[in-house]
Amino acid sequence: MDTRERHLRLLTDTIEAVNSTLDLQEVLGVVATRVADALEADACFVYLYDDRADELVLRATHGTPIDEMTRRPRMRPGEGITGSAAAARAPVMLPDHAHLDPRFKNFPNLPEDEYESILAVPILTRDGTLEGALNVRTREPRVFDGAEVELLLAIASQVAQSIEHAKLYAEAQRRVHELEALARISEAVSESVRSEERRGGKE
Repeated sequence: MDTRERHLRLLTDTIEAVNSTLDLQEVLGVVATRVADALEADACFVYLYDDRADELVLRATHGTPIDEMTRRPRMRPGEGITGSAAAARAPVMLPDHAHLDPRFKNFPNLPEDEYESILAVPILTRDGTLEGALNVRTREPRVFDGAEVELLLAIASQVAQSIEHAKLYAEAQRRVHELEALARISEAVSESVRSEERRGGKE
């Protein structure tokens, strides 16, 4: 199997895995694992864009644990290497000494400086809306070639659609719960009124 066929297979497998669930956190976890496997990277970090706070929030990792005792890493578009990719709506690749780049943003609970290379890409919808960003890291210096960059961009594009679907599903579930709560309140009020009426009829 040549590189093109392998990348196509990896893209197909990743899309199938990501689309197998509508749970957003599960989607992001699958993305982190599948992307790292697809590009044979040591780690993958997936950030979701919070448009209200205008921040990229780290939501899933593969290969690197987050110290949950401290604050979840966040950055604005333009901050850090991954934030730079998000702001530019374009890939950013550093083959070595990534942690020495002036754009590098250090998080005390995320040991990113143990990695040499980074390839970061934005997660964009078809109309260019920013949904997040992701990166892959390797402990040894590595130049990601054009085919690998294209593969990660293709995966990110599909991930954007999956995130949209998961968000819509979460919103629909929230509305269902709200309606169920309103129905319970309405029933409780109706029952209270009926009880009052029954008591009033006996007097």
